[in-house]
Amino acid sequence: MLRRHKCGGDCESCRRGCGSGKIRSDNRGLTDNGSDLDDIQKLGQYLSERYTAQTLMVEIRQLYDPTYLALFGMDGAMESYLTHFRDSMGLHIQREDIRKMAAEIVRRGDITY
Repeated sequence: MLRRHKCGGDCESCRRGCGSGKIRSDNRGLTDNGSDLDDIQKLGQYLSERYTAQTLMVEIRQLYDPTYLALFGMDGAMESYLTHFRDSMGLHIQREDIRKMAAEIVRRGDITY
């Protein structure tokens, strides 16, 4: 039997992005840019369980081409990497908040590029 929704009908708690759930009508739990604070916490928790700021930056330096890093810098590469995680996890975090997170991670890291 096929389900109509990816979440099986529990759209309130779903983060799969099918768009079937109710849209929040109030500002509670949202940043000034419109990102879901719970989603920001989920991404932060996911990253902190796997990386430190320094090990995340080392991984990015190994993953991205040196030309890309020279063009966009570590901040841009970190933003791109966090966007990949956001999309794969189905989180609702606006680009500006991703940019702020990326800059803060780079600032805390020991590697500057």
